[in-house]
Amino acid sequence: MEPQPGPGTGPNRHDVSVVTLICRAFGLSDASEITLEHIHRYVTERRRAEERTHDLRDRFRPSIPRQRAADDAA
Repeated sequence: MEPQPGPGTGPNRHDVSVVTLICRAFGLSDASEITLEHIHRYVTERRRAEERTHDLRDRFRPSIPRQRAADDAA
């Protein structure tokens, strides 16, 4: 399994596989306990979390006006 890409790219970044994340999320002891239901549920929950994060980022992102170029009409 390939490492899960994530926002961490600094020196404290830890490569964690998706299998490990699923085991942690559902309290499984190892990969042999993962079922298709676990995978579907994990993917669904991750998508929902990412959508909420995206919505929050859009809501709280400061509105910075674009600087006008010299040839822009006033």
